[in-house]
Amino acid sequence: MNQNRRNDIIFLTKYLGKLVDKDFDYRLAKYDLTGQQGRILFYIDKKTNCEKQEVHQNDIEQEYHLSKSTVSGIVKRMEKKGVISIEKQHPYAVLKPTDAGEKIIESLHLQKDDAVNKLLDGLSENEKEQTCKLLNKLIENMEGGN
Repeated sequence: MNQNRRNDIIFLTKYLGKLVDKDFDYRLAKYDLTGQQGRILFYIDKKTNCEKQEVHQNDIEQEYHLSKSTVSGIVKRMEKKGVISIEKQHPYAVLKPTDAGEKIIESLHLQKDDAVNKLLDGLSENEKEQTCKLLNKLIENMEGGN
């Protein structure tokens, strides 16, 4: 990495995000899913199974700031792959993870520890704690901005 970029916080955070996304994409490729499909599958699972809420396409549009046509295409592909079901109910269709989708989520939750360990390898417990605090503060700063 270029020495000048080692001190460029914007570059570093963006680059780290890309590396984390690449790792997630690699783990999802085993299930023939994209990163976006994986995030949406986790979202549907969380809302359905943890929060006991129905999920509709417009919820995904709002959560991920995606257009109706983009979400429609993603949802159709995910249904075709057998990871979600679309239950037609008036006035909106309800999206739910299938058994196959839930098995993928379960497997990825188990792999999450591997990904976190890879990310934090070589850091002390104090450094891990400080990193979380600093990242949360940076996020807070940016969310509170313009």
